[in-house]
Amino acid sequence: FPVAAGIFSVRLLFERFIAKPCALHVGIQDSGPYPAQPNAILEKVFISITKYPDEKRLEGLSKQLDWDVRKIQCWFRHRRNQDKPPTLTKFCESMW
Repeated sequence: FPVAAGIFSVRLLFERFIAKPCALHVGIQDSGPYPAQPNAILEKVFISITKYPDEKRLEGLSKQLDWDVRKIQCWFRHRRNQDKPPTLTKFCESMW
């Protein structure tokens, strides 16, 4: 247990004081993905049914919300990307 705690501490210090400054120096920005527009119906479908709706479901949601199918596809893409970690975090973990 002490060795694991020590390695974890070293990793946190490495990521904070070495990896993050290196990432910022090479131009990696600390910005997350574009957030999805809040929508209770689409969020419910995303969480409970599917993250990748098929054409039939997209058409049903389009009629229900009075949105274009393309706009709903974009919402799902933005919502999926919202759960991904930012590039800076991925860079720091990979550098470790």
